Amino acid sequence: FLLGAHYRRPLSFNWEALDAATAALERLRRSAHAWGPAGDPDPGSIEAFTSCTNSDLNMPRALAVVWDLVRSELPDDVKKGTLLAFDRVLGLGLADWEPPREEVPAEVMEMVERRAEARLQRDFGTADALRAEILEAGFEVDDLPDGPRVSRRS
Repeated sequence: FLLGAHYRRPLSFNWEALDAATAALERLRRSAHAWGPAGDPDPGSIEAFTSCTNSDLNMPRALAVVWDLVRSELPDDVKKGTLLAFDRVLGLGLADWEPPREEVPAEVMEMVERRAEARLQRDFGTADALRAEILEAGFEVDDLPDGPRVSRRS
């Protein structure tokens, strides 16, 4: 939240802005984690970021460079290496962040397995009913190519 405001300007606090900053940080953490191991940083991005920070510590503009990097077509390892270089200035602790490990109850996992089997059998009515039960238990199921992913409902 604080990095989104220039230090010479008054900070305008509101809960919506804080929530948006929290969501953005979570998205940045998850992106960096998903990119895998870090590679060599991108010199052009480093130069753009450094230019912003050297220009009267313009952190809002430096954050724009961060998000340009996230959306860029650079290889994931280069993105991560570059982001970790940025983080030496930002101080967000991105290198050490791990997604929270969620314990999924055995009964929910059993429903997930039954649902996966129903989908394989093309019994979509049963699969939909099991998805509803899983949601009612407080979990979500995402169907991925390598199998279902279960997470706590937000």
